[in-house]
Amino acid sequence: MKKRKTKIIATVGPASVEESVFLKMIEEGVDIIRINTAYSDKEQQGKIKDNLKKIPEDEGPELIFDIRSIEATDKISDYNPEMVAVSFSEFVEQLKAIKSKLGDCKIIAKIESNRGVENFEEILEFSWGVMIARGDLGVAISLERVPCVQKRFSKMVLEKEKFLIIATEMLLSMENNPKPTRAEASDVANAVFSGACSVMLSEETAIGKYPVEAVRYMRKIIEEAEKCTC
Repeated sequence: MKKRKTKIIATVGPASVEESVFLKMIEEGVDIIRINTAYSDKEQQGKIKDNLKKIPEDEGPELIFDIRSIEATDKISDYNPEMVAVSFSEFVEQLKAIKSKLGDCKIIAKIESNRGVENFEEILEFSWGVMIARGDLGVAISLERVPCVQKRFSKMVLEKEKFLIIATEMLLSMENNPKPTRAEASDVANAVFSGACSVMLSEETAIGKYPVEAVRYMRKIIEEAEKCTC
């Protein structure tokens, strides 16, 4: 399979935790597995760990844990996580406290609140990477502002040579449909055109009916976008 520059993050949940589905998603191109601690338990996390053992270590995906508070660090400390996404990142002190609990892990700030927007520059300075989480962000600020904020923050992240993730509702119709809409395909492609280091699947692979197909379409859209000379 041709090597892509843009990575695919897939959230694992009830629809994708079973070994056969999980391994098919990896085959289709998942680079990073996301575990959302707000919606998973030890049993599910254990299944994911077992699934990863079926993949050669040098071919396996990376792991990113998504947490909402410093208390959630206790749920994942046994995994010695390499990457942690912090939901509703609003202050550098909040991120420093979480990093102090987890040691040498890569902190990814999720921008999805007014305070996160207001304090973005100092959050960016401290973080290893940034996730522009457009779902809650579109509730916190007016919906029509989200595209501009996404574009502006993306540029700032890349100028600092940090890891940029564009997330939320990228192929959301595939929660229930086997193909994405044309608008969704354009959304993914535009994230690639903007230089995103990674794009993310959430409900599509966590609870959707077509998790493998969602990864396949995401990969195909990325590959075409990366070939584009527009």
